[in-house]
Amino acid sequence: MQNLKPEHRYSNFLKPKFWPTWLLIGLMRLLARLPHGARMGLGRFLGHRLYKLKGSRYKTARGNINACFPELSEEEREQLVYDTFISNATGYMESLASWWGNYTPYIDKLTVHGIENLKEAQERGKGILLVGGHFSMLDLAGPLLNSVTQFGYMYRPQNNPLLDAAIERARLVYNARPYSKRQVKDMIEDIKAGALVWYAPDQDMGKKQSVFAPFFGVPASSITTTAWIARETGCTVLRLAQYREDKDGHYSLYFGKPYENFPSDDEVENATIINKGLEEDIRRHKEQYLWLHRRFKTRPDGEPSLY
Repeated sequence: MQNLKPEHRYSNFLKPKFWPTWLLIGLMRLLARLPHGARMGLGRFLGHRLYKLKGSRYKTARGNINACFPELSEEEREQLVYDTFISNATGYMESLASWWGNYTPYIDKLTVHGIENLKEAQERGKGILLVGGHFSMLDLAGPLLNSVTQFGYMYRPQNNPLLDAAIERARLVYNARPYSKRQVKDMIEDIKAGALVWYAPDQDMGKKQSVFAPFFGVPASSITTTAWIARETGCTVLRLAQYREDKDGHYSLYFGKPYENFPSDDEVENATIINKGLEEDIRRHKEQYLWLHRRFKTRPDGEPSLY
């Protein structure tokens, strides 16, 4: 298979300890073959059941949403928590379709907003960094984006190496180049040579290489890597957001305008600009963001936990 990494060869995973994961992959591939409506219905069912459990993910989502949307009523925030579980569980089903299903019908129904912004960035003749966020349909956005432009992407490998291999092999179908944290130098060189790379810097990675910048008015540990990549490569930076528009297979991509005079020498200012753009994208479909992640896990000294 073209561009297959040695660590993703299935011959590495024949020992009995991997057999449960093989069974899981088999089940996932079967679910990917379900009709769209059945897959979406299963996603909504799973989201409802997970919400009812009121586990740690519920506490995380509730803490995030309470902090970010104090203007909403108690009932509205609780509804947003519920909708978040439905949306994210549905996103898992969409991921299966992107890995092993038929995503051509979604491309046929795709709506692209701001394509002129992408074209403007391409006409500048530099590499491009697409800055995105962890929305629930993140993986399905891969083949949708590939229908518009070729791209590479930064990713965090799965903890289970066989599951990681299966997912990365599936992603090769739409011809996107992956970059793990061990391949940052390769990514930098490719962007310098004119490549487009998609990158989501919106998770809490601790205090190392991060600054506190406001996110919905709350100090959030925000990594400085976006500004560093832009500085190292001289690339054009713009936003990408992706959404599920309905239950019938209509999806959309939104390209923001290229950032001008980015980055500055002020890392807090740089992170604030990126966070503000993400806020704008989240407000279009608040429930589709990954509020299940502990976005405010790292707190400024002396500040209490939000969870």
